[in-house]
Amino acid sequence: MGESGVMVSFMLSLLFFSPSISLADSAREQLSQAAPQETKTEVPAVPQERRVPELPADLSPAAKKLLGTAEGIGLSHSGNPFDIPDFSIGQIAGILKQAGGTHYRPHCPINEAVPELSAETLKRLKVAATDPATMEAMTADLAANGRWDRMDGLVNTFVGQGIKLILVVGAGYRKEAPLFVMPDGTKDHVGPDRIGRDVYIAMAKWIAGAAVRRYGDRVSLWQVENEINIAWMVSHIGWRVPDKAWGDRKFLDQLITALAQTVHQEGKRAGRPALTTHNFATDGTTYKDEVKAHEVPITVSEDIAAFAAHDLDIVGVDLYANYFSGWPLQDKKEGGVVADAVAAAGGRPVWVLEAGFPRAPGLRGFTEARQAEYFRGLFDHCYASGAKVVLAFGWFWNPHGWYTDDPKPKPWWSPQACEQYWSPITVKHRPDGSTDVHYGPAMDELKSAADKWVK
Repeated sequence: MGESGVMVSFMLSLLFFSPSISLADSAREQLSQAAPQETKTEVPAVPQERRVPELPADLSPAAKKLLGTAEGIGLSHSGNPFDIPDFSIGQIAGILKQAGGTHYRPHCPINEAVPELSAETLKRLKVAATDPATMEAMTADLAANGRWDRMDGLVNTFVGQGIKLILVVGAGYRKEAPLFVMPDGTKDHVGPDRIGRDVYIAMAKWIAGAAVRRYGDRVSLWQVENEINIAWMVSHIGWRVPDKAWGDRKFLDQLITALAQTVHQEGKRAGRPALTTHNFATDGTTYKDEVKAHEVPITVSEDIAAFAAHDLDIVGVDLYANYFSGWPLQDKKEGGVVADAVAAAGGRPVWVLEAGFPRAPGLRGFTEARQAEYFRGLFDHCYASGAKVVLAFGWFWNPHGWYTDDPKPKPWWSPQACEQYWSPITVKHRPDGSTDVHYGPAMDELKSAADKWVK
């Protein structure tokens, strides 16, 4: 990724607003009643009393008729769903429920159930790629005997709170990929060209099929892969292994189709709904020429036309137009992206599966106040443009970001400086071991949008 430019000094005075502390000043409560998991961390509960929603002035009469008709609102989590040092899964579910949230979207990492692929397993997957009987036997065994303990707890906790899950399966990120023994004898993460593209697709089908078989009675919507339209680009920054397959649209078509068909087949097998979606990146215009060179489209309409016909029931998009800079706010533009997706979706519902705006660094134009202002407008414009569900990204976040092992936050001038600041929730650790939790004003906007837009 390349830097998009630094903020000029005269703009800084416009960017520092006084953050709201309405949630931080609320009475502290234990979440034991709302969250089934025990925790030693004291967390102030989200207040039950909600302010009266304000109608956005720029909504058309037609858009205002949509008030209260959306299907859901919630939070989206990426990478390892258990890599959240300050909150238990139970606390997250309880806080989201109290804020009016209806949906949560975590990844189901491939390496959670299968940490490592043995040489024997790779041989069986090569057979399974063309032999349905072998694939069925492997799927049944993995669904019953894989390492599912933590995912079992996550699914049961959220479903127990009445929150609907969207589980991401088959995502080929480096930190979600199983290990295997490379030809030189070292261990590294699998990739399509490292183990063979047919074997890789068989592995993805195997994992996805086992997950749907295990959780399909509690989860009805499954996201297959993630941001496939920028897979090649993110392989260059280390998020995926550097395989050429990520720039081959034919392979990507085959991968998404195989995953979606697997989900549907498992639903039919069990006699219950198993729907599919995918999360299309929409704000990668900085890298359009590079991605286009590898025949992977980057505009939302082209992406949906290229990939969404492959057995997807719901079209998902992510919104990060303010990834590099907090000025000017792009919330209204993102409503236009949703409208384009609705027009291209062929009647299928459109969901915003990720949307992020960080609270820092200030030198890039990011503050708590601007984060709240962004989400206020984003929820309004996305729902008014036809989105059925909108999910905010990263509100329970590893402080150092998903894809870095560096214990120090990235400096303000880094292209990825925003990564560690997605969450409006900050936690300070006191010397005595206790914690102080601050909810930024964006949490108010989540609650207000839930009141305003969701039934």
